[in-house]
Amino acid sequence: MAHSKVIGKLSLTTALATLIAVLSSPAAQSLVIDFEDNAIEPNDNEDVFSSITSQDFLLEPTLPREQTQYALANNVFEAHNDSTYFVIRNLLNDNTLEPFINPVTMSHVNGTPFSLLSLDLAEWGEPQDQSKMVELTGFLAEGGSITTMISFDGITDGSGPQEDFQTITFDQQWSNLSSVEFKGIDAPVSDDPNEEPGFQVNSFAIDNIEVGEAFEEPHTEVPEPASILGIFALGAAGFGSRLTKKITQR
Repeated sequence: MAHSKVIGKLSLTTALATLIAVLSSPAAQSLVIDFEDNAIEPNDNEDVFSSITSQDFLLEPTLPREQTQYALANNVFEAHNDSTYFVIRNLLNDNTLEPFINPVTMSHVNGTPFSLLSLDLAEWGEPQDQSKMVELTGFLAEGGSITTMISFDGITDGSGPQEDFQTITFDQQWSNLSSVEFKGIDAPVSDDPNEEPGFQVNSFAIDNIEVGEAFEEPHTEVPEPASILGIFALGAAGFGSRLTKKITQR
């Protein structure tokens, strides 16, 4: 009988522990697109002339292949974080000031909606080529879009003591996305009338894109986890009392 009593108590304890773990776990799992599955050797960079895939997410240009200006790099051109990162180089005609911008679009390979949680950005390239801002647009799965402008912090000391990459976090508005578009803007444009017209590069680096499962705001109120645990704890305590009484009576 004592053995039966111990088994009863252990079962209740295990059930409660499992329930607490499930209810306390995050509602959505996240992953980080760090480009290490396209790793580049330190102090090197390679041009990218087509789309790439990292962590089951597709990053692709919006203009034809011959107009693509992307790269994978590792600790070059002032942006250092001791890992591989993705470089986006957008263009501007500094004769007419007409944008020749080729943004990159990120989406899941199978079209699954996702949430954008955070990412790291850094200036990249020669100072005259660096984007001053990044225009980030999220396209919602149900239609419509959300846009934000991100300014750089001006820190580009390379292998120096300061952090070249800055981390940007996003709120729940950046959920249920079908894709995200990254566009560098506002690189300096030469005002020298004697300089040959050409293209100005809006370059920046991106890394550690944290994404999660898509979620929508609930339409009905759901009890807080603490309340749910209290209800189950009371029920379990009552059940345990009855179980102990039955075992004792035997």
